[in-house]
Amino acid sequence: MKKTWEFVGATLLVAGSWLGMPEGSSAQIGSGYVPPDDQLIPLGTTRGQRYGRLVIRGVTIVDGRGSPRANRGMPAQGPIDLVIENGIITDLRNVDPVVARERATGDKVIDAEGMYAIPGLVEMHAHLERPGGPGLNAEYQYRLYLGHGVTTVRDAGTGAGMDVMREQRRLAAANEIVAPRLILCQRWPLPLRRWDVGHTPEDARRVVREMKELGADCIKISRSPGHYPDVMEAATAAGKQLGMHVVTDLKVSESDAVVASNAGVASIEHWYGVPDAALPHTQNFPPDYNYWDELDRFRWAGALWQEADQYPDRLTQALQIFIDNGTAWNPTMAVYEGMRERQRVRIQPWTETLGLGTYEEALPDPGRHGGYASEWKTSDEVMWKENFRIWMKWIKQFHEMGGVLTAGTDVGGSGGIAIIRELELFQEAGIHPIDAIRIATTNATKTLGLEKHCGIRVGCVADLAVINGNPLDNFKVMYGRGYGFYGMVPRDQLPNKGGVIWTIKEGIVFDAQALLKEVEWYVQQIRRQRVAVTSSR
Repeated sequence: MKKTWEFVGATLLVAGSWLGMPEGSSAQIGSGYVPPDDQLIPLGTTRGQRYGRLVIRGVTIVDGRGSPRANRGMPAQGPIDLVIENGIITDLRNVDPVVARERATGDKVIDAEGMYAIPGLVEMHAHLERPGGPGLNAEYQYRLYLGHGVTTVRDAGTGAGMDVMREQRRLAAANEIVAPRLILCQRWPLPLRRWDVGHTPEDARRVVREMKELGADCIKISRSPGHYPDVMEAATAAGKQLGMHVVTDLKVSESDAVVASNAGVASIEHWYGVPDAALPHTQNFPPDYNYWDELDRFRWAGALWQEADQYPDRLTQALQIFIDNGTAWNPTMAVYEGMRERQRVRIQPWTETLGLGTYEEALPDPGRHGGYASEWKTSDEVMWKENFRIWMKWIKQFHEMGGVLTAGTDVGGSGGIAIIRELELFQEAGIHPIDAIRIATTNATKTLGLEKHCGIRVGCVADLAVINGNPLDNFKVMYGRGYGFYGMVPRDQLPNKGGVIWTIKEGIVFDAQALLKEVEWYVQQIRRQRVAVTSSR
């Protein structure tokens, strides 16, 4: 008897029941490897479990904490029996090989010997899709995040609308849906992409009040009129009065990052505006440059750090202003990797089973910020590689000056996977892996004002990722379903290698690998649906 699962108004058949394939078979559908059906779990099966007293036994911890006056993190400690009660860490009991101590016990004991625990990761720049939608949707994204140890997601502007996401935030907080904690930013201008409102400081304050009434936690200022300096200052001040922090994606605008920092924004997203603040003149645009031509915009952004690097004193001064004002920097390096090596990001092995994209969806599409790819040359990649090198140098400089970095990706369809890549990129920039973990955890929760989410310490909220391996030696062990070991072991052995094993959100335990099996199942249903539609034409 065929099983069915109702999804977005259509009936999708469980793997193995389409195209005449026997159940449990492994087949090529579309492209890439397809896991055997008996290794998959239908979407919606796995739930988080709460226990009165949870013990993670014999784990080594990287606590995400460090010096309050410098960016100096704490080394790994273990083995430790970590005790959680009512969502709070209540004991960190050393397993001392010299002095025998009674091992911690509880309602649920997880054997984590040889594993590492870090605070739950925080995605600081997501774009969530509408729940229940076809293809890429919120349920798919939530599982990719939780499956990679992400317990908090700041949505920097969703197309789903605040009414929809406000309810999703409530359900996630009540553990009524499988989802990370949600922090919701309303994108400026309001409504989405509308530019005929908010052109004066007075109007800006009114718009911010509307955002608050909609239920926004924060404001994401993206392009004019919010980038007019007087409007940005008014909006930021109004947001603070209402308990809403402001982030900004500056692009090329009247407000550089120093103007934004002085206006009181909580964080600078990406890097636009940072090198601009060091230039004593206009960037050296070619005569036929047009900002609204995406090829121009992305191509010549790749030359900006090289120009700014000629003024190191001015750059250092700008970064010091951020620090003095308490402005965080959320670089989102992962989303720009396609600029320095476009093919690399299109052929990642995880797309075999965890990704929904197709070759056609990777083609240039101006409607999805993809118009630039209509022509992307070796010279563009070379320029962007140098852009990355200098950008990373100044990220490290900011970190060593004591600045607050956070980790975000701006990647919707591979969230969770991309945040692990962001950790690798921080390490490439010369930042110690211990510090990279602090950046992606407690730096972020502090920036968000989540005071009780203070790392792995007694009295802190129990947000954790328990990892099958040592991330300080190799962040690749955090890639789900063994993709950090792709090409090193036989394909059928990958799921047993590495990965986040348990993701814990406020003491609620999620089987991270089971969630990723649900993602694999869902991906195969969508691919089979596409094949069926194509075959019927």
